[in-house]
Parts: sequence; C-alpha cells; structure tokens
Amino acid sequence: MNNLKVVHENENFIIFNKPNGLLTHPTNTSNENTLRDFLIKRHPKVLNWGESGREGIVHRLDRVTSGLLICALQENTFESLKNKFKSRDIQKNYVALINGELPFETGLINVPLGRSKQNRSKRSVVKNGRESITKYEVIDYSNELNISKIKLELITGRNHQIRAHMEYMKTPVLNDELYGSLQHGEIPENAIALHSSFLNFEFEGKDFEFYVEPPDFFNQVLDV
Repeated sequence: MNNLKVVHENENFIIFNKPNGLLTHPTNTSNENTLRDFLIKRHPKVLNWGESGREGIVHRLDRVTSGLLICALQENTFESLKNKFKSRDIQKNYVALINGELPFETGLINVPLGRSKQNRSKRSVVKNGRESITKYEVIDYSNELNISKIKLELITGRNHQIRAHMEYMKTPVLNDELYGSLQHGEIPENAIALHSSFLNFEFEGKDFEFYVEPPDFFNQVLDV
C-alpha cells in the first residue's frame, strides 16, 4: 500500500488519499489488504468500536475510484462525522473524465437510483429508487477526443451514484466498463477516471478543507 498517502491527521480523524485499485474495507469475496488494514496497523485502538470489518470507516470509495477519504480515530468522532454525512454537512467534490459531452455547462442530475435488475453489481435509475442528486460543472471539452473533464458535487451519497448518473446521461466515466465505457489505453485496468478531489466540513468549531490532484493518467489522457 505504498501509494496510500496520509493527507492530514489529528487526534480525531485521519484523511487519506486512496489510490485506484485499493479496497476501502474487506468484502465477502476478497481477503486482500485494504485501507482499513492500514488504518488498524497505524491506530489499533479503532478495533475497540465500530462495525466489524469497517472500524473507523466513515464513508467509502469504490476500489476503482481514487481520492480523499475520512476515517475516524475516536468513537464520538465517528458518530459525529457519520451524522454530518447524513445531514449533508460535508461537501464532497469529484473530478472526472467522461465520454462525450453533457448538454449544459452546469447542471443538476436528480433521478432516483436503485440496484439494477439486469446486473446486481450495478446501480441504475429506477422508478421507486432512493433520491440521488449530483451537481456538475464542465471544466473542459476536447472535440478531438470527444472527452469532457468535469467537476461533480455529491448532494446525496448513494453507492455508485456518479457512475450511474453518468451512464444515465450517456456520458460514462472513462474506463468504467461496468457502466458502459470502453477500456482506455492510458488508464490502468483497476482504475476509472473518477477522483474524490475536495472535502470541506466543520468539526468542533474549526473549518477543514482538503484538496488533492487526480492521478497522472488524467493529464495523459488529455495530452494524447
């Protein structure tokens, strides 16, 4: 896990920059090392509380997604941060490369998501799904490559929300084969062009703001 970086650490929480390819926590189908294992090695006391297998994990990123991720180091911090996510008091922004072009420079995607009936590994737009809201802003568009670079803000935080919303818009995230994209030669097999780049939240009267650049392959794709 040499590519896992600590962005910030204090007595209450730790912020990681998770690389593509690393699981956030163990799953039923894998026993490989995860970010949670690194957390426990660094802070064994988190084993004293929390959900088994997910101790300290406040939220998660998909294996193929990179970027900022918060873990709690105290039980009361864990509960506080979980509540902040639930009440939408933590701002989470992503940057992505997508196939094609969105209809407007800025927009709001508000369509409900649920588990896909065709593929249980996916989320898709379903009539009685959970409310799912994503804001987007186009940063750049390459007519030559037919690729857009966009910023996204999660208003809600459903599993695979951005990936499913981009598929719904017929502009899937680059290299995200599960959601309709073709493989891209500049992007590693265990990665998609989706990166959690920005977090902002208030904790115990202090404002915290973090930003990390996306992986190098973002620029390599656009420089081709």
